[in-house]
Amino acid sequence: MTATRIVLCIIRSLVAATFIASVALAQNPSATLLVLAKSDNTVAIVDPATLQVMARIASGPDPHEIIASDDGKLAYISNYGGLDSSLNTISVVDLVARKALPPIDLGALRSTHGLAFAGGKLYFTAETNKVIGRYDLASQRVDWILGTGQDRTHMIAVSKDLDQIVTSNVNSGTISMIEYVSGR
Repeated sequence: MTATRIVLCIIRSLVAATFIASVALAQNPSATLLVLAKSDNTVAIVDPATLQVMARIASGPDPHEIIASDDGKLAYISNYGGLDSSLNTISVVDLVARKALPPIDLGALRSTHGLAFAGGKLYFTAETNKVIGRYDLASQRVDWILGTGQDRTHMIAVSKDLDQIVTSNVNSGTISMIEYVSGR
């Protein structure tokens, strides 16, 4: 790996950690920082004030993105594996007990990447399938899937009122905007 690539990798990691910390601190002043270590397949729970690692927990294979539930008790981690991967899980971590829970099996949906938590449900992208999906925590099943038709549907954002979903689609070079319209 060249020196330039190493520096860029470090910068990306710092930007990501800063972003995660700022979002976490904005939501809850006593929050912790969740840091994925892709090479070790772990997530570290870090005190953002002291930067002390309070725990390390298995994150499943090829962890890529992480999001905490609204109540801060659970974390969900996409197990990516790259485009055309056979990985079809989202890892679950109990942040209170600081242990890994059984992963969410997505069946035929592969290469999960982007994650969003809204309305008590977990939204995700599945790049290989060119779809977005929604996992209902109460029923413990995928309750909605929508194809984007775009190559590498990568990241996802869901509005708090659930009326708009936005995805970035890397290889297509596009952004998808999905709006919920009631009535006819």
